[in-house]
Amino acid sequence: MNSTDASDEQLLEAFARGDDNALGELALRYEPPLLGLACGLLGRDRSLACDAVQEAWVRVIRGAAKFRGESTVKTWLYRITINCCKDLFSGRTRRAQIEANETNGSQPSAVTPDPDADQRRRRIHAAVQALPLDARALILLCYHNGLSHAAAAEVLRIPIGTLKSRLHAALTELRNRLESEATP
Repeated sequence: MNSTDASDEQLLEAFARGDDNALGELALRYEPPLLGLACGLLGRDRSLACDAVQEAWVRVIRGAAKFRGESTVKTWLYRITINCCKDLFSGRTRRAQIEANETNGSQPSAVTPDPDADQRRRRIHAAVQALPLDARALILLCYHNGLSHAAAAEVLRIPIGTLKSRLHAALTELRNRLESEATP
């Protein structure tokens, strides 16, 4: 079977048996979305996000043989990446560094023909970054990474009802932040 035709689970199993190419195929599939998730959780600090994703792959390498299939490989990878981000975030005083980076203009800027759209994007990004890490993870998984509620609940190892109530609270907090910023 061609590795590009193999399921994620087949690739992880092949890697656990010693096929390094199988891990390479998983990395090709998941590196970009994992890096995007890590960047979102860590305030667009690409260097720190790369560290988190690299640590996630180290944990995957160490744990591949122990994977029991209680979740999909995709949700397992997302969960590991979130845990790595939490470890990095809690191990440093990141909030002050993130705020300093954003006020110094060191975050990447997209060229947008519509200045109003660019301003809205910056306001939303800042409001999301101001949320607690757990709330940010919920929003990024469901809206940035496009996971279904069931898949996001699996990643976070919480019941779907809990996910929905926490997501509702996170969105309410985000909406309140945006509205309070808009009113003079």
